[in-house]
Amino acid sequence: MKKVKKWAALGLAAVMVLSMTACGGSGGDSADGGADSSGESSSADGKTKVTMAVWNGSWGEDLQVIQEDFNANNPDIDLDIQMQTGDYSDFLGAKVASNDLPDIYLLTPYQQVVAFADAGRLMDLSEEPFVDVVYPTALDAVKGSDGKIYAFPHANEYLGVFYNKEIFANAGIDTLPTTRDEFAEVCAKLEAAGVQPIGATYKESWTLKHLFSMLLTPFVQDDIPGFLASLNSGEGTFAVDGIDEVFAFLDIVKQYSGSNMMDQDSTSGFNALANGQAAMLLSGEFSLSTVAHADPVQDIGCFAVPVSNDASKNKLGADVATCYVINANTEHPDLCKRVLAYMSDPEQKWITQLTMDLGDAPPAMPYTGGEPSSAMDDYTRYCDEGNTVPWVYQQYANGFDVTSGDILQGYMAGAKDQATAIKELDESYLNFIQ
Repeated sequence: MKKVKKWAALGLAAVMVLSMTACGGSGGDSADGGADSSGESSSADGKTKVTMAVWNGSWGEDLQVIQEDFNANNPDIDLDIQMQTGDYSDFLGAKVASNDLPDIYLLTPYQQVVAFADAGRLMDLSEEPFVDVVYPTALDAVKGSDGKIYAFPHANEYLGVFYNKEIFANAGIDTLPTTRDEFAEVCAKLEAAGVQPIGATYKESWTLKHLFSMLLTPFVQDDIPGFLASLNSGEGTFAVDGIDEVFAFLDIVKQYSGSNMMDQDSTSGFNALANGQAAMLLSGEFSLSTVAHADPVQDIGCFAVPVSNDASKNKLGADVATCYVINANTEHPDLCKRVLAYMSDPEQKWITQLTMDLGDAPPAMPYTGGEPSSAMDDYTRYCDEGNTVPWVYQQYANGFDVTSGDILQGYMAGAKDQATAIKELDESYLNFIQ
């Protein structure tokens, strides 16, 4: 989850630099400054160097394997993946200011893609083969203000209700809840069976920014741009049609998450699901990494949060966490496109290496492979049926997502009522845009 939180925090420094720096710049520069700014990009063995900058997270060893595999199968290219160990937004800001962005690099979706595209920094990828392969909803996350595709949506994260299938069966629950009332009935049945219905994670407010986004998005899904535009104009409000249902669901969560729920952090909640101490967890696929290390490994499925009593509104939250872009000024556009083709081919090492473990974020496209799991089967079914919604918090004014979690934490702790929470959400958002 640290990786997800890191990506969600990126971008402000680089976007601010974009507004102050003229477009243009040399391509083919190494992310660590290894190649000079004159555009020299040939390796000693005559290969053409293509640089890629990424954040150095838990995937470092995987990327080393991928780099070696790509280079072994592409004798004319030297793919140089540079993993940044400092603050990635600072790195981007410095590269923009010096006009020496790498050939390929990572951005966060939505606002950062739009900002870089508007500044003329990104290559138009609208005609690339991956556009016809990835889920259509993933493309929405990587469009510029002109509607063109400017990034390859690398992976989808998904948020929902993760549940222990054996515990459900033992409690006599053979039908998953599709409405809020049905969810409450399931919780009551689990409690009657002596099982804690929901694992708590609420000591850390980032878990609540996810939860609030899961609950709110179904009620604004028909016009997310309009909802965000109203907020960004300063005239909008979180008191949308359906907000009462959001807080009604939160009340169910409060009732069935245990008496000490505000003392439980994400580690506690993930372990409760992994060890069978709780029947459900409202979280993301990243929680399955903890499940994978339990003994025995529990059979965990996933379903959309049934926040509304109108079942048609309840969809799985799935959205792009990271995306790859090509420098508009690279000296090697065709070679960079070959790298993207490799990255988006489910038969190549990129996808198979990065999805091999339970809890890894799946690619934003149909694929086979990875560690088999009921949750992944459920995710695939929701995507194939087009029954997903994005994470609206990724499109808030920069930084407000964190504040939304803090405000919801006060509600969960009983320190504020619904009206106060909504008032604070509205006022805080207004402060961010001002």
